[in-house]
Amino acid sequence: MKTFVKNDLIIWILLVTVLWYLFVFGFLEAAATSNKVLSLVGLDQTSDGMKFIISLYLGTIVPFIGILVYTGVTKRNRFVFRSFLPGYQRNGMKTLLQGLLVGFIMNFGCIVCALVHGDIKLYYDFALSQIPLMLFALVCVFIQSTSEELWCRGFIYERVTVRYPLWVAIIVNGLFFAALHLGNPGATVLPIADIAVCGLAFSVAKWYTKSIWFPMGIHTAWNFTQNFLFGLPNSGLVSEASVFTLDAASAKSNLIYDAAFGVEGAIPAVAADAILGIICLALAAKNGRLRELGMKHEQLVEAGVA
Repeated sequence: MKTFVKNDLIIWILLVTVLWYLFVFGFLEAAATSNKVLSLVGLDQTSDGMKFIISLYLGTIVPFIGILVYTGVTKRNRFVFRSFLPGYQRNGMKTLLQGLLVGFIMNFGCIVCALVHGDIKLYYDFALSQIPLMLFALVCVFIQSTSEELWCRGFIYERVTVRYPLWVAIIVNGLFFAALHLGNPGATVLPIADIAVCGLAFSVAKWYTKSIWFPMGIHTAWNFTQNFLFGLPNSGLVSEASVFTLDAASAKSNLIYDAAFGVEGAIPAVAADAILGIICLALAAKNGRLRELGMKHEQLVEAGVA
């Protein structure tokens, strides 16, 4: 099966991603969530929690829509667009729900480690009247998480495999995903290393499950669990609204928890991400699929895994 894609070098694929994702759509996102715009539409008077959700999560609807339009309109990228759609390979609600469950278990396990180790203290501070806000937050977190997945495990992953073997796309994803978070508050060596491992694991999970919807689910559940269920930093950013609230003054930084970056800046998160990748590789080995890591896009299509 032939594709209509030029065999671009990795550097060109990354430059295109940076141009559109960070500069064009990033600029539009920043403009759409600026205080001036929020004031014009009357959202400057909303609660701090709502403003946090809009500025940090809902605003990412710009690059979310952007990647769908860009890949859908440009002929050379339509094979990427098709890989996002329901019914493609194993894309569907079952796969998404499996990802959500895995993401919750992974993040909750890291939080339990920090609680048992005595690094954080949480207290319940939630009213039933906040349920609509939490549901709105879940939708917005899905948009934000999916946007990152479509650009990284979607566009970059698929485009790199046109010219290079799959294992190259996996490594490039891990490094690029880590680079995206370099400017986050508290982003030191261990947090960035964890996010790199996360990028690698999510790419391996996408390949093994034959669906980008699986890492979309993991990513959404991970971010929502730590930021809105337990009130912990999400890559250094603390939500203004959550079911549980962190006693920030008592939080301790060590190898189990990072007071500035959250659970993502510690060993349990690295282990959780690594275990995800290892399990997918082990299952792939059991099914005789490891040889696929050396294949390019057209070979993967012929093998029925792309």
